[in-house]
Amino acid sequence: MDFQEFYRQLFMPLEPTLGPIDRDTTIAIAGFDAGGPLNFCTFGRERGDRFITYVSCELAIRSEQRPGETGRYELLVTCDDERWVRAIVTDIGRMSLEVAFGHRHTLDIGPWADPDEPLQAVVFETASTAVIDGAQYGILRCIGITRPELEYAHTQGTAKLLTHLKNAGVYPHTERRRQSVL
Repeated sequence: MDFQEFYRQLFMPLEPTLGPIDRDTTIAIAGFDAGGPLNFCTFGRERGDRFITYVSCELAIRSEQRPGETGRYELLVTCDDERWVRAIVTDIGRMSLEVAFGHRHTLDIGPWADPDEPLQAVVFETASTAVIDGAQYGILRCIGITRPELEYAHTQGTAKLLTHLKNAGVYPHTERRRQSVL
């Protein structure tokens, strides 16, 4: 199967909620294998949405990626800052070659973020799954969270944190400059 058909099948479950995938792919001059950022397909850029959904499109095909509970996966984030996405999600993508992430896991991104940056962590959530050529694949949503929200997730659980984010109208967005909802 070619890559275009693979990603068509993998991204198809996203379209009912996100709308059609944008025509253009965000591609870096220096590719991921050369130390550059991931390539991303987008939803909402062509519509002019404030929050654009970015989904990586080169991780699930890598045999070196550590499969999670949904198999190999791509990373998705709905964000108001493309630079944040390209930096942070690329770092998470590199980590996925060594560590398996999964539904309701958290990741402290403090070492990569400026100390004054409100978002200091990410919570993961399964966005969709697909069986392609008999193998299971997934898409993990990454939601940027603050240090107090990370601490809350560790003590109260990510399900409760996600409920707080939904009730505050934040979920599923990553707003780079937002403050804690707690």
